[in-house]
Amino acid sequence: MLNLTLNKYQLLIIAMLAGAILPGAFAPHHLWPLAIVSPAILLWVWQKNTTSKQAFMSGLGYGLGMFGVGVSWVFVSIHHYGNTNIPLAVLITSLLVIVLALFIATQGYVLKHFFRGNTVAFCLLGFPSCWVLFEWLRSWLFTGFPWLYLGYSQLTTPLSGYAPVMSVYGVSTAVLLTSGALIVLMISSRKIKAAGSFLIILIWGIGYFLQQHNFTKPNPKLYTVRLVQGNIKPFDKFTSTDPIGSTEKTYGKLTEKEWGADLILWPESAIPLPLPYSKPYFDELEKRAFSHHSTLIAGIQVINSKEEYHNSLIALGDGHGIYHKYHLVPFGDFLPFDYWLRGLIGFFDLPMSSFTSGPTEQPLITAGDLKLVPLICYEIAFPELLRNTLRNADAIITLSEDGWFGESWGPYQHLEIAQMRALETGRMVLRATTSGITAIIDPKGTLSATIPQFEARVLSGTFHSMTGTTPWVKFGLWPLLGLLFSCFILPGRLLCCRHRIS
Repeated sequence: MLNLTLNKYQLLIIAMLAGAILPGAFAPHHLWPLAIVSPAILLWVWQKNTTSKQAFMSGLGYGLGMFGVGVSWVFVSIHHYGNTNIPLAVLITSLLVIVLALFIATQGYVLKHFFRGNTVAFCLLGFPSCWVLFEWLRSWLFTGFPWLYLGYSQLTTPLSGYAPVMSVYGVSTAVLLTSGALIVLMISSRKIKAAGSFLIILIWGIGYFLQQHNFTKPNPKLYTVRLVQGNIKPFDKFTSTDPIGSTEKTYGKLTEKEWGADLILWPESAIPLPLPYSKPYFDELEKRAFSHHSTLIAGIQVINSKEEYHNSLIALGDGHGIYHKYHLVPFGDFLPFDYWLRGLIGFFDLPMSSFTSGPTEQPLITAGDLKLVPLICYEIAFPELLRNTLRNADAIITLSEDGWFGESWGPYQHLEIAQMRALETGRMVLRATTSGITAIIDPKGTLSATIPQFEARVLSGTFHSMTGTTPWVKFGLWPLLGLLFSCFILPGRLLCCRHRIS
């Protein structure tokens, strides 16, 4: 196959098919070898492309396949919950896919432009560094969409050992080095093939060694936790004529027998009536929690003195603190160009789409003697956001409402992302969702216990606070970014100059 003579259209089709199989590497399928094979196929196509323009088109085809399959779940929100007709919902979803695909396309153009004439440098320096740098770019450009990073697919492999050292980006780098080495094995001389084989063994061997090491350790004290999954449909919370009564009927009833646990979590917007209007009910919950020496943390909405809405969570009883969601989701938590778009279609009028971002610096939530990092829904997808707020926290809590995505892959991918945050930080992650998947995640990123989707249940468990710091939390992303920039810019410029001279 590697010596086949193919035209640019055949290469484009191969690239698109390679991108379409990549989402199978992630949850719920977990076919992790696809995360190595799929990029390797694209790398082979880019090797075959003779111009930067052809690499751009191949990358675009790959991105359309990758995101067209992998994030198609946004259609559920737009059509089923946004009350948008199918053709328009398909159009909006397609526009998102095209924008995301342009990242891969631009990546191909840049890579082909800078790395010419040296297969080994192209595969082992340019390809991994360029891909991961574009993953990082996608995490913040246009507010960010950090989904389908290659590293998330490796939670159960030795490559996950890189996560506490270099975060998910380091795992992605190890995946791509493996992909590049595979192509080198197939198209290079015997001596270079031996070096490629050694590189693969080295990458996976170091990963295995790191996987065995514990950077953090549990404190002796064991805490009890109850995570309450109410299984209320997203719109039902906001259309009820008696929101407090509905909340009490669901979450209050499920919690009746759980008072006395150290920590009780209700999911995002469990109480749909905003503060201060719901204050009498919160005062009642405060008394219940305090009398049982429990901390209840619940998702709420808050209207402040400036008439600004916040998507928030609050600690009651033995706990203290309130957190306002900082990283808002475009079209979900807020509507860009609100003046022009509001009211055009149902999707632009979703409940909870007029929030104001919370302050950058907010105190940790306390629960008894515990200090907890709070994250709401989408925020768990941003490793730097968590790292910046982690400080000396004992554990991580995240409240979410994944019901907007129905039975799609979205909630499974979201949970997989939360697992990576636990592994990166060496902390327990306690995840309460409205309709699933509620989970307790240990510091190795393993699911200790879960509640399946669409069940109204309480997840009972225990957890330890953790001490110690992973290298990732201590040093952050800049060491890896510096290495990636060096691996891309310096060899790329050198090869480009040599090409021009020749």
